[in-house]
Amino acid sequence: MGQRGFWDEQHRVAKLKTKKPVLERLSESIPWESFRPLLETGYAQERKSNAGRRRIDPLILFKMLVLQQLFNLSVGVTFRLRLMTLSSR
Repeated sequence: MGQRGFWDEQHRVAKLKTKKPVLERLSESIPWESFRPLLETGYAQERKSNAGRRRIDPLILFKMLVLQQLFNLSVGVTFRLRLMTLSSR
């Protein structure tokens, strides 16, 4: 097993580009919206005023929990990843 060369890395990247990303496959295979009614009933809170930030969509929180379990992520890492995606919009 020698040192990897430049072309080895290029072949690896080409193989990875042909595969569909895990998150994309999950989105296609799981009907996420079917969970929304159940999540809405469990997450329903009446707001006392319109002050403060809006609540996080319960479906997004559920997806975050699923990803935590699949990829063995901590709560802190999961929320940082969520904040990174929000800031990139």
